[in-house]
Amino acid sequence: MTTMTTYYSSTVSEVGADAADMLDGGVAIFFGTGCPPALAEVSIVHRADTELHRDPRPGDVLRVGDTAVELTRVGERAGENLRTLGHIVVYTDPEPGTSLLPGAVHATGRLAVPEPGAVILLEGE
Repeated sequence: MTTMTTYYSSTVSEVGADAADMLDGGVAIFFGTGCPPALAEVSIVHRADTELHRDPRPGDVLRVGDTAVELTRVGERAGENLRTLGHIVVYTDPEPGTSLLPGAVHATGRLAVPEPGAVILLEGE
């Protein structure tokens, strides 16, 4: 049995008016506090509770409130963007052959719309 360790934790501060529509379409946009207003409309805005201790990797788990997805592919800038901007885009259950953007991750499963105060965790071996 594999033990997962939390390597990043943050808390949802607000959910943009259009974030639910994005999640329904399989896209979750996370942005740290201070994100531009136009992006806040489609984003899950959060504040980091810990530093990012390592970059995300395939096989890691992203938990958002009561839901979780498993990362299958990770763009080469995803860790840097999360570390510096609190920004990461998660594509859930993308079509096979979908290209991976440098700051994005692909994951299996679905995320529900979180409430402000929900905890976001990244966990891995």
